Amino acid sequence: MQHRPGLLTIDIGNTRAKFGIFRMDQNGLPDPVRIEARVLDQTRCLADELQEWWQMLNTAGPVQAVVAGSDPESRDLLIDAWPWAACRPVVVADYRQIPVTLDVDVPERVGIDRLLNVFAGRRLLASNHAVIVVDSGTATTVDLMTADQIFRGGSILPGLRLSACAMHDYTARLPLLHVDEEPSELPAVPGRNTEAAMRAGLFIGQLGAVRELVSRLATAAADQFGEKTPPVIVVTGGGGRQLVQHLTGAIYVDSLALHGLAMLGHASGLES
Repeated sequence: MQHRPGLLTIDIGNTRAKFGIFRMDQNGLPDPVRIEARVLDQTRCLADELQEWWQMLNTAGPVQAVVAGSDPESRDLLIDAWPWAACRPVVVADYRQIPVTLDVDVPERVGIDRLLNVFAGRRLLASNHAVIVVDSGTATTVDLMTADQIFRGGSILPGLRLSACAMHDYTARLPLLHVDEEPSELPAVPGRNTEAAMRAGLFIGQLGAVRELVSRLATAAADQFGEKTPPVIVVTGGGGRQLVQHLTGAIYVDSLALHGLAMLGHASGLES
């Protein structure tokens, strides 16, 4: 008998596309079965990669699927070449599809991934508390949602990979650092050679920026929005694995946006 896993979720970022399979627990919360990523500029055809990945796990086609992405062009290419005619995916492309109220100047310009992050972070870990989500990918975002489920905005800064590329591309002699490794300790200072100095600047600088932004958002949550308890700090993204161990009390969730997509799919009746 063919095994049918749960809901298929896909989040297409600026650098990677992430595939996830989730089952929902008795409380309606997503339990990841398998999560995997593909680097977009190393992928010949995302639809083919998705189908091959699925076939390695399961011989039957998916029954339910939800797709979102901060890269609309890659998202639309995937939808156009979608490999399963019997399972047309639901596309989450509008902020109004996510049950979060936005208190920002231009709601339609907020990245869907940021909204999925705060939606999932609060549902998974924050209960009736405010949540601050740190997502360290191509860009690093640090966002606040208060306990009343209102997205208050946040901050965006270059991520580790983008910063490393910028130092290499816009200087004559600085090398390109590979920042995907996950060091257990922060780089030593002072750096005694060019690469060591760059690595210290990248990682410690990113950590310092994130700490400061988290601190200021926590203060804003109390002073501006009347939160009585400190926000829950949730970290996600590839760089988040390196940052979370140095952020006191923070919790890491792999591919938080995929968890948000799974909850949206389940709530809308996609999950059978």
